[in-house]
Amino acid sequence: MEASVIKSDDKSSTLLLSDFKLSFVNALRRVIINSVDTLAIEDVTIFKNTSSMYDEILASRLGLVPLKTIPELVKSKKEILFKLKETGPKAVHASDFIPSDKDIVPVYPDMLLLNLKEGESIDLEAKAVFGRGSDHIKFSPAHVSYHFYPVIDIKKGGVKGAAKIASLCPVNILEGSGDNLSVKKGMTQDCILCKACEDYAGQENIKISSDPEKVIFSLENWGQLSTKEIFEQAIESIEEELKEIGKKV
Repeated sequence: MEASVIKSDDKSSTLLLSDFKLSFVNALRRVIINSVDTLAIEDVTIFKNTSSMYDEILASRLGLVPLKTIPELVKSKKEILFKLKETGPKAVHASDFIPSDKDIVPVYPDMLLLNLKEGESIDLEAKAVFGRGSDHIKFSPAHVSYHFYPVIDIKKGGVKGAAKIASLCPVNILEGSGDNLSVKKGMTQDCILCKACEDYAGQENIKISSDPEKVIFSLENWGQLSTKEIFEQAIESIEEELKEIGKKV
């Protein structure tokens, strides 16, 4: 399989894959979602809660707060304790959590947890543990998707109503003026295959299809791990599973 990077940063990556087996691409997606270790709050001990938010709702909300995860700690299965003690009136944010490890902090410190009114207070302790998406979706590190590479065929010689057709594209990759309709330079891969342009103009003017020999693989993480760390853990997980299969065969 060959892979080239279309765009990538700490938050997201888009890859172009070719010479692949679709089963492997799907396996990579499933492994990223289900088999990458991240930290999330698992147990919450509430000593006092006089807010309007029920204990169960508050505990569930805390479990969905993305926590910065250090891959080197995965094998140690280290548990991190968080303390939260506040009195209203105050908007309580994720940054108000006090961790036992200063390097393990909420990814989004401004995330609102609850609002405390005058006289209301909260006092709790939460334990974060390592887990995988197969255990609970709160441990899943990213949203992952893939689709075949778009192919956009535009009628040669001009298309009537080019500007109108271009305006229908929800991802704004088409440009049109007069009878001239074209795909913006370097934006073919951004087509989401919705066919809004084709439905309006007809296949005789513009036809949207896909190339079964190429796949666009997209990953957007929730912030616990960088995209590089996620891919590294996913590949390592696949290798471990293949070794286990090899032993059993």
